[in-house]
Amino acid sequence: MGRFFPNFKLTYLIVGLVFIILPMGLFMKGLMPSMAEFQVPKSTLDSPHYYDAILWVYIHMVVIGLLILLIGYSVENIGKQKLITVFLFLITIFYTYLDFRSSDSNLGNALYKGESSIVPAFISLFINFLFLQLLVKMFRNSK
Repeated sequence: MGRFFPNFKLTYLIVGLVFIILPMGLFMKGLMPSMAEFQVPKSTLDSPHYYDAILWVYIHMVVIGLLILLIGYSVENIGKQKLITVFLFLITIFYTYLDFRSSDSNLGNALYKGESSIVPAFISLFINFLFLQLLVKMFRNSK
């Protein structure tokens, strides 16, 4: 069963690429047209402050993805792999909470509208699952 789940390097490659590819898609489509799909009010979309904040968020997401790729490629010590994975698992749990909180769902406040507003939360859940399965595998193998 363990052969179906990715190891440390592959997990970090997948997560890093998700953190890079998703915002790149938004950049190619255009940040404000992408945010308009979530029914962000036009006055907000027209605000240079909102544009600057969204630009910063998605640039930051790419940088985080690059850092995750670098960690996956360079960290060889099993103890440090466990520590970093626990830390990133906890961080991504918080990100998942934020994604659900803002979604247009029973769990959210509908800050972002429409059925697609739940998609980021499910992507976050997928990332949580990757880190969780890796933690289980790493701690099981250390016994």
